[in-house]
Amino acid sequence: MFLDVRSVNLLNELIRSPQMKNKELEDKFKLSRRQITYSIEKINQWLEAKSLLPITKSRNGNFIIDKKIFEHFSEGNSNSDNVEEYIPTEKERALLIILYLLGTKEDVSLFHIISLLNISKNTGVSDIKEAVEFVKKYSLSIVYTRSEGYEIIGDELQIRKLLIEVVKTVLDFYNGHKYFEKILHLNISVMTEKIKFIEKSLNTHLTDESYESLPYVIELIFTRIEQGHLLNADFNINLEELADTEEYLVSKLLIKENMELPVTERIWLTLQLLTSNVRSADILTDERINDLKSAIRQMLGQFEKRSCIFIEEKEEILDKLMLHMRPAYYRIKYHLTLKDQFSVKMIEEYLELNEIVASTIHPLEDLIGEKFPPSEIAFITMFIAGQLIKQGEELNKKKRALVVCTNGLTISKIMQQTLKEMFPDFYFAESLSLRQFQDYQLDYEIVFSTIPVQSKKPMYLINPLMTLSEKEALRRQVINTVDKESYATIKINRLIETIKENAIVTDEMALVTSLSKLFQEVQKKESKAIKNATYGLKQFLPSEFIQIRDKVATWQEAITIACEPLLKRNIIKLSYVTALIEENNHKHVYSFLGKSMAIPHAAPEKGVSADAFAMLILKNPVTFENGHKVSIITPLAIYNQNRHLKALSQLVKLAEEDKKISRLLGSKDVTAAWFVINGC
Repeated sequence: MFLDVRSVNLLNELIRSPQMKNKELEDKFKLSRRQITYSIEKINQWLEAKSLLPITKSRNGNFIIDKKIFEHFSEGNSNSDNVEEYIPTEKERALLIILYLLGTKEDVSLFHIISLLNISKNTGVSDIKEAVEFVKKYSLSIVYTRSEGYEIIGDELQIRKLLIEVVKTVLDFYNGHKYFEKILHLNISVMTEKIKFIEKSLNTHLTDESYESLPYVIELIFTRIEQGHLLNADFNINLEELADTEEYLVSKLLIKENMELPVTERIWLTLQLLTSNVRSADILTDERINDLKSAIRQMLGQFEKRSCIFIEEKEEILDKLMLHMRPAYYRIKYHLTLKDQFSVKMIEEYLELNEIVASTIHPLEDLIGEKFPPSEIAFITMFIAGQLIKQGEELNKKKRALVVCTNGLTISKIMQQTLKEMFPDFYFAESLSLRQFQDYQLDYEIVFSTIPVQSKKPMYLINPLMTLSEKEALRRQVINTVDKESYATIKINRLIETIKENAIVTDEMALVTSLSKLFQEVQKKESKAIKNATYGLKQFLPSEFIQIRDKVATWQEAITIACEPLLKRNIIKLSYVTALIEENNHKHVYSFLGKSMAIPHAAPEKGVSADAFAMLILKNPVTFENGHKVSIITPLAIYNQNRHLKALSQLVKLAEEDKKISRLLGSKDVTAAWFVINGC
């Protein structure tokens, strides 16, 4: 019975170091708590099959491992080659049952299921109940009749959506592709060649995930069609929109010889091609996507105005975003988004940014005619966050690193930007798909990959979108294995040498262990302090940057006076004041908040050298060029493209609270004004 590689590695680690805590396993293997628990569950199932006691935990979190397990492995049985069979969990078996019902051409009984999965009758009944609960998410049912056996009942469109999710999920199992051979006797070699040919015809390069799953999805669709399970003729599609695509033309290549296919099914095949993620494609000059490109441009423009962030190289970013948004357009329009890939935890560093993206997404929603799912908004947030990371590159003396990602070009770029931020001493040469990496001929020294790859150079497995804790764990791992001379290890060694020069060390290994733990604790505290650091109005707008005047002659004078504290402290240059006046010498209204506040701002290259806001409070309002009467002028100096978002959000709330604004305008001095602004 086989365990997957992850579970084998965890088991071996616990045998070697039974004192390890859950958190230490998470850090060492770059796994979440849920993943550790999931693997321990599989290990215990395997141990039970070996008539060994399961691994449990004590109240203080220590793993409890029976001595017979140590004896079993001490006899030479710890080699993973001796493990005989992988054990699917209950949820995995439920998915395999659903896959069987979706793709088999025979009637399915309970006997078929227990024989296929090698389980007991009671386990089979329990697994079917689990499968029943799973398909309910798609408003489907699993029913049993003596004449037909078990089958999935419901709307065929929902069954197709279920089919796609199950295929992709089973392929993620350990050796997942083998289940299609074992359960359905499915041969995809011909269909894979067709997909390759279509890639060339469309001049695209599919992501590894799409390239792997698409042949299985299409073969199972044909199986259902052959059994008479067809989509309803009134399936909600825009026939003209899809029939005019190149994907519709090449979808004919997928159809089996002498197979009669209704138009609705041909359109469904087209959608499978259109919604498949690509790493690269020659689609950006296609006239049919001009509307989509225009909507993305509008969204980015509104994002700039709302966030006060000026995006550099906008056209290049626009083209990259198009690669993701074209398949996303069809997924969202035809409700084919399967599950959230991007959780709130993934964007915990960019919550304010995500809020702004959500508020500026409406040009795309208007074009598509559908609300964007939170996962799609989170994706765009991560993409924009990645593009805003500014890193100067010095290629000399840098280690050359590759990024291997199966999730598509845009995710690869996000990963690459994140890794650049984490490891500024590395030169990130390429972002590759698995197939591109396998054919890669140039030199490199380090690989960061979302999947295990064969490489003679150091390779680090990472999640496509890492949480803060995952980033910290990866950085420690890389520092301790790739560049020890520059970081903690060398510091500990030097510290020990210094101690030995001035004191007698009786147990050097114990001292090394204690110092290592101390360094880790300090790093965790520092990371936590950085993570919890906030930059609100208290930091951006200190009291010495606030001024109160009775009146000014013109709005130009108001901006000039408001900027004086920033000029005095060299936060901005005089050229920035000139730029603010030029920017406001028109009738656009995006530089205003609420009824009484102006927030003049411009791109940082116009003369910004640090982050800060200033404020001029006027007892008598001044009229701007567009006729807007303003009593509070708050020039924004934004140097770091992310740090100001919380302060800006607080400023927006302040501007929209009429009572606070009234109190602010009635402030007798700067101190009173500062207390009003900060709610003290």
